Amino acid sequence: MTIPTRIQRRRTKGWRLPENAVIVSRPSRWGNPCKVNTMQEMGYEDPHAAAAENFRIWLAGSRSDAPTDEADQRRERILSELHLLRGKDLACTCPLDRTCHADELLRQANTPTAELTAWIAVVRARVDRQRLARGEKPLHPTP
Repeated sequence: MTIPTRIQRRRTKGWRLPENAVIVSRPSRWGNPCKVNTMQEMGYEDPHAAAAENFRIWLAGSRSDAPTDEADQRRERILSELHLLRGKDLACTCPLDRTCHADELLRQANTPTAELTAWIAVVRARVDRQRLARGEKPLHPTP
């Protein structure tokens, strides 16, 4: 079995998505809600790396930059379907020599199942604690 990798999605005539690959660029369900342009406007020296790091932190349950129901639901959708990316190559428009959120998706999706399940439980608990601290209903209330 080959190790899943990130590939650069092309929009040129004749380019086709390779077999066993999933598009994870911005407009997809897996897209990074943090825009590279925003990071550039904020003055980051490496806006690609900043956007990828922001995605990693957000996916791990931080609500500091996006404390909204919409952002929480988007994160939850990604977490609940992350297993679908296991073993797949991921295609994004980011250049391969730049850091990309797909790197984090690859890392998490290919984590052993038990570890991934435990990590997702921790993320969900983290999000719910933050929601409760803001007087919001948790997404995953404990029985």
